[in-house]
Amino acid sequence: MLLDIYNNFSFENSTMSLAVIIWGLYAGMLIGGILSVYNRRYLGGVVRALLRDECLSPQHAKTLKELGLSSKWGLGRALQDGKVLRRCVAVANADACRVPAAPRKKWISSLRRFFTGSPEGKPKLDMDEARLYVLEEKKYHAQVRYAKKGTSPIFIVVGGIVFFVIAILATIFIPELLTMTDNMISAWKDL
Repeated sequence: MLLDIYNNFSFENSTMSLAVIIWGLYAGMLIGGILSVYNRRYLGGVVRALLRDECLSPQHAKTLKELGLSSKWGLGRALQDGKVLRRCVAVANADACRVPAAPRKKWISSLRRFFTGSPEGKPKLDMDEARLYVLEEKKYHAQVRYAKKGTSPIFIVVGGIVFFVIAILATIFIPELLTMTDNMISAWKDL
């Protein structure tokens, strides 16, 4: 259903249907909710553990194993240089625990060169050896941002179901409301 069927609304050259907009908003809200829970509960666990153990200087830095956390791929990626988590978490032995990027296939190197200008990937941190601590000047920011675990995953499931129902109702009723409004405007113009 294109929005060009209404006489009194201007949706010229529009190929996007109302259903695509509604379902795009639904998908965006659902993905945003999932990422929010992931950031607060999973990635924030590192910051909470560092604050709990008062790792606020390079001398008091600890590894993930010492904090009782596992070094899964998500943590390793989130603690790489330039990522959001690194704004408040620093690595005391960053130079000692850098691992060169693994060699890639030729077509991946070509693709990387096209997008980044360099065929080699950036060196990564060995998360089993990296000694982490919260920067003293970022302690307040870390406490405010990661002190609470945030929303429970159950709320994301319930919210996803509720928004799914709302998206279905909106897909059904908004075109009807637009048709009714268009007819009302047409009738008013004919007076």
